[in-house]
Amino acid sequence: MTDYKEFHINQFLSVCLERDQTMIYIAGQPFIQCKFLLLDIPVSEISSFDEIDSIDEAAKKMESFSKWNIKKANISPELEFWGHCSNLQVWYEHDYDTRLLHSNLAFSLLNKLTEVGDPLAKKIFKEEVIWRYENGSYKTREYIRSSGILKHFSIDERFNLILDTDDLIALIELIKKVWTSTDPYKIFQELLIEGIKMEDRKVIELDLSGLDLELEEFPKSVLELKNLKKLVLSGNYFKKIPEKIGELSALKELWLDGNEISHLPDSICEMMALEELWIGGNKIHALPERIGNLKYLKTLKLTSNEIKELPESLYNLKSLETLSIASNNLEHLPESFCNLTSLKWLDLSNNNLSKLPECIINLQSLEYLDVSKNPLTESSDLIEKIKKLNIKKRF
Repeated sequence: MTDYKEFHINQFLSVCLERDQTMIYIAGQPFIQCKFLLLDIPVSEISSFDEIDSIDEAAKKMESFSKWNIKKANISPELEFWGHCSNLQVWYEHDYDTRLLHSNLAFSLLNKLTEVGDPLAKKIFKEEVIWRYENGSYKTREYIRSSGILKHFSIDERFNLILDTDDLIALIELIKKVWTSTDPYKIFQELLIEGIKMEDRKVIELDLSGLDLELEEFPKSVLELKNLKKLVLSGNYFKKIPEKIGELSALKELWLDGNEISHLPDSICEMMALEELWIGGNKIHALPERIGNLKYLKTLKLTSNEIKELPESLYNLKSLETLSIASNNLEHLPESFCNLTSLKWLDLSNNNLSKLPECIINLQSLEYLDVSKNPLTESSDLIEKIKKLNIKKRF
């Protein structure tokens, strides 16, 4: 068995040979991490590695040849020890250049060295984290946010890393407007946990519904989040929606239910990506005439408003699968209503309908129908026909 040996690279990092095993120590504590010293490369293939810039690239190239394996060469424990010492010494002398070690080992070492106070490691580690966050996959960014790595960054550094500058400015503006007496960064951290979803450093979902904000005005800074796909502002008290909401062209879901809105801006009809529109529990009398432009709309919730008539263009919504007009003042449905051939779920309950369109029995996709609490005095025969259909229904 080889005698004990120790090699100091700097005040934080050392390597020891103990019982024929090479051990890395950081600030006197053993650092447990899988490590390989050499790549077993066939002599005939060495020239193909001439353009390799890093250990990672070499490892990937090795993996691409199924007949090769990345493996520990058949060398003595002492020679392996001195090989690791040499590699780590060169790594340190080149300012912890992450190309000189496998990235997984280099990243873990930098993280630990940063924790024990190595100033050079902290600088390089931050650069590495930033590069991984900006160039890595969604899972990589999720890991960085959830692993505690960002504790090494200042608050400003964290948020500038996580978010695109324009979105960060818009969110801070929103927070200052809504939470006037609270540290905006504290609120931002809370929103990151529950109210925000991001993709490629852009905010794609914002949900403020569970925060009991009781907003009296639509927060206009939200309109600067140009990549939003889902916006939830349910359960507030605002009466107006700004015309500029149409600029949120990527929006797929818009939840404005439970407010005091009396009018929807016509620009909503320009939100061509919209798939779900939830505006129940408001004071809306009429829908925009061009609502039929929303050709990808699948869900339209109008429950508990004051609508008497639907615009003719609504019946052009060929993708519409769920429609609730319950608890309105609806008095008439034309035969063109049955152009909604994709409807699966239809709630017409608690209105003033005396008659249903005859063609309703031809809606082949319909799975649920509720026409209860309507004075359907002119549709008794039709109701009997509907009862024979294989759908869930209420009368």
